[in-house]
Amino acid sequence: MLKLTELKAGDIVLADFEGQMRVGDVLDVSWGDKKALIAHNESEFWYEINNIYAVPLDHDILTELGFSRANGNTTGTVYQRGPFTLEIVDNGQDNHSLLHYRDETRHVHGLKYLHQLQKHYKGMTNFELTWP
Repeated sequence: MLKLTELKAGDIVLADFEGQMRVGDVLDVSWGDKKALIAHNESEFWYEINNIYAVPLDHDILTELGFSRANGNTTGTVYQRGPFTLEIVDNGQDNHSLLHYRDETRHVHGLKYLHQLQKHYKGMTNFELTWP
């Protein structure tokens, strides 16, 4: 479950609708009602915060978002989308991610969910990380 303060319009999340988990885009957040409006394809529904979950950052979701695996001289897995690169480093106890965009590099610990990557992507590129 996500915290309401972590959500913003544009985030890609999982929503639980009567036991069925569906990926969708946050369109709006209602702070008073503690709900978020989430779009699934052509339909939109308001979900209570306890029915909204983070999308795990994995190969499948990165591929759907237009990232491709890149080869590099690294100790981890590298994904690239245009000039933006995500390097997931698995180095024993020191698991972290390196984000590269042009001349900026961020060393990030605890990058596990898509909405976290979306925030870094926006901060580095000034563009939203959305479906291609």
